[in-house]
Amino acid sequence: MSRRPPGKVNPVLIAFIIPLAVIVTAVIFMVVRNRLHHAVEPFDAAAYNRSSADLRGNHYGLDAQIDSQLEWNEGFGRLLAVKPVNGGDRLLVFVPDQVAGDVRAGQRYHMQVTVKEMGVIQAEVMEKY
Repeated sequence: MSRRPPGKVNPVLIAFIIPLAVIVTAVIFMVVRNRLHHAVEPFDAAAYNRSSADLRGNHYGLDAQIDSQLEWNEGFGRLLAVKPVNGGDRLLVFVPDQVAGDVRAGQRYHMQVTVKEMGVIQAEVMEKY
């Protein structure tokens, strides 16, 4: 019976472990990425326009394209005008500095937003797509 010297690894085992690690990593990445889109209810712009008070304190998913940056205050954040991808009127979204870095008109984002006091829509998470 032949014995392998200590420290030698079976090449068949390596050939199995590497692809398995790549597949597991890819699946974890996809699950984490999709959590943002499926974890919250879609933002209803029509309901917001009727009465933002009804949505206050709730979390929503919003897919939108940046229309323009209306204001920026360093250390505080930006006020953006966005167009919901599924249609509807422009919305104003406040984006704290720690949520997003460079934001430019025309970019599309998956956002997780919260409707704050006085109906302010605040982005909690933004992911460009």
